[in-house]
Amino acid sequence: MYKNRYFFCECHCEQPDVLDVIEKGICLIKEGIKDVKIGLDLICCCRIQEGIRCIEKGLCRLEQGLDLVVKGLRDVEFECDYRSNMNIKEGICDLKDGIRDVREGLCQLKKCCLCEGLESINCALRDLDEGLCRLVKGVAEIRDERDMRRKRKLCK
Repeated sequence: MYKNRYFFCECHCEQPDVLDVIEKGICLIKEGIKDVKIGLDLICCCRIQEGIRCIEKGLCRLEQGLDLVVKGLRDVEFECDYRSNMNIKEGICDLKDGIRDVREGLCQLKKCCLCEGLESINCALRDLDEGLCRLVKGVAEIRDERDMRRKRKLCK
């Protein structure tokens, strides 16, 4: 269970911070991007099967990371309205576009269309990097807003 103002666990167990869950998702996204880049390097070195496996591994991490981020953001909306945060909205859209392009490029690589596959994955990496930057900036804004609320409570 996550902390929010509408539900509190009665068992007095230690509950993870929602922003920590989002940070874990961001770390998985970073690892996924790294795996995709390694896969591209392997393909460029004519190690195509290894590269495809590495890109598949990266795609899996990207999807898991995005799921964690979205799950965490669902709980953040009780604390503040993250939906008004354009950086988060645009970041998630860019990440979804990037993941879709990685899937498409992977499919092309498996069909032996190397040029098209590499081009799709390179476009995907640009979207993923941009989306990740926006997402990190949006989460930092949420963290700042949360800190300001805590300071206001302490001052009263």
